Amino acid sequence: MLKRVVLIYSLIIGSIFSLKAGESIFGINDYSLGLLHLFYSNSGIGRAYEIANQDSLRLNFMNFATWPGISNPTYGLSLGYTGAFARDEIKSDYFNDYMNFQGGYLGIPIIKKRLVVGLGLQPFSNLEQSFKVEDEGVQKHLLLKGGLSKGTLNVSYAFNRYLSVALGYEYNFGRIDRSYIFELNESLNPLYFEYQYWYYGHGMEVSGFSNPLKNLYVGMIFRPAFTLTSRIKPNTGSTIVNRSKLKKLEIPAYYGFGVKYDFNRRTSVGLDVIYQDWENGYKVEGVTPENLFAKYQRVGFGLERRQSHKLFTNFFEKMDYRAGMFYGQQNMISAGENVKEYGLTLGLSMPITRFKSRIDFSFLIGKRGSLDKNQYEETFIKFGITINASEIWFVKFED
Repeated sequence: MLKRVVLIYSLIIGSIFSLKAGESIFGINDYSLGLLHLFYSNSGIGRAYEIANQDSLRLNFMNFATWPGISNPTYGLSLGYTGAFARDEIKSDYFNDYMNFQGGYLGIPIIKKRLVVGLGLQPFSNLEQSFKVEDEGVQKHLLLKGGLSKGTLNVSYAFNRYLSVALGYEYNFGRIDRSYIFELNESLNPLYFEYQYWYYGHGMEVSGFSNPLKNLYVGMIFRPAFTLTSRIKPNTGSTIVNRSKLKKLEIPAYYGFGVKYDFNRRTSVGLDVIYQDWENGYKVEGVTPENLFAKYQRVGFGLERRQSHKLFTNFFEKMDYRAGMFYGQQNMISAGENVKEYGLTLGLSMPITRFKSRIDFSFLIGKRGSLDKNQYEETFIKFGITINASEIWFVKFED
């Protein structure tokens, strides 16, 4: 049954790559990489925290140092839908939505409860918007489409039950297309220009997880600044303009801190704080773009009520329940002001096989931007699902 569910889910994920995507009305400028994704699983989205959470049945998508808690090979696959309703100062309405693969990880214990190796793939950013304006008899079309992802290889090691660390290698890659079409009323042939931006670069991640006091857990993440190479491939009517160009981008360091407290075996509360300085740390050819980017910040707080461990109980006691809230600031500037965002989250987890595999559902509703400060405001919703499976792959038989 589990293998059949995972197969169907994998086919769904494969088909998603062909779907058209839409993203926030914010985050569009000459140097933008798109709206930043939160590196959470859907259990983390549902409770609004993830960094200091360790689970024997799930992989923490945010903090690899928690992985020594798994006993068997474990994997998680996430799929998500996002819709954004925006309006501007003249009450014009905009709607964008997208549905795609939100991340997948595999962890394999080499030494049980001590050493785990893993790999995974997760979106880094997403950008897709189209605009159409008419100016003095010329119709101007602009299409932005693409995004970045990161592939990860990581090793996690637990010194003891109270302290573990992880080191991960990241390969960041992606593509963003910018297309421009100019249609003149008296001309049959529109002018078409396209620029393809291919990105690639190497990075790393260091994380830690500890249990310093009874029922108290602490997690930390650090991703050093790294260089992202952009190869620009124009597609125009000029062979001179069509020559490829290379640009170097510096992506700022990423910091995350989380804490979780267990009131008992089933009930927990947690807090995450994330920070990344795009205002000063993001550079293009060594130069910081002025008045385009801001410091990315996010604070999330939530609670979780986990399943009962009684062997015989009703179905509702077999589920996990989550709720949370968040407040933060995106990494871009709109109309000269920072773009604030805040919202509420809900989550639910259902068993596939008792005590081994589960499906996590999440729902998020939030608001981004302000008409008074940013000229736009946006209400966004997110639905997500993560399939988690913990299975025995290798069995040792005694002679």
